[in-house]
Amino acid sequence: MIKSFRNIVFSYMPLMIVAHFLFPKIAKGQQQDFQGIIGFSLEKKISPSFSVALLNQQLFNQNLTELGNAFIDAGINYKFINDISFGVNYRLIQQHSIENIYHPRQMLYADVSYSKSFQKISATARGRIQSSFYPLVIGDFKQPSVVYNRDRLTIRYRLNYYIIPFVYGEIWFPINHPTHAKIDRLRCASGFYYNFNDHFKAQVYYSITHELNQSNKKTNFATWIMCFFKL
Repeated sequence: MIKSFRNIVFSYMPLMIVAHFLFPKIAKGQQQDFQGIIGFSLEKKISPSFSVALLNQQLFNQNLTELGNAFIDAGINYKFINDISFGVNYRLIQQHSIENIYHPRQMLYADVSYSKSFQKISATARGRIQSSFYPLVIGDFKQPSVVYNRDRLTIRYRLNYYIIPFVYGEIWFPINHPTHAKIDRLRCASGFYYNFNDHFKAQVYYSITHELNQSNKKTNFATWIMCFFKL
């Protein structure tokens, strides 16, 4: 099984390389960074409708030479009906600054998701409202809380029990940003889930995140490796 998983990873390498060159005009003339993200998630069902989850993630940036941030995230999810679910989460983040100091940042967010399946194809539309809370002062400047509407559309295709490729697109729309009021970030990604069994699955994917309508725009290329455990 491990060998099969490794073969799948290598089979997706050409797709990741192609994705890197899909946006040459976006990346041209802007700051670029290759990132690596690793994380794991624990989920526990309390009832058929309620579940709780704990997520930990680390992001390495500056072409994998620096820990950019790390966070731990805890939340509860409620499945209203088969197709609609709601979630509320709290996230505690350690964010690296240009002064080479890690500052704490907190985030609260609420999700609503709608999923629909068509034989082997499934789609999920997720809407999110998130608010970030900073310390009172960072680098002699007071940082206001920033609220975003962050929406994502994910499409999956179930090849079999083990392998589920997917693609998604995501936008960040600021609600109360002090300098701009337009969409300021786009992300597209492609990858796959690998189900080892009903309790453990892994996710590997490649993403491109492009900043818009702000100064010092950056395009980030990232490889993600996530593990999910259901208790």
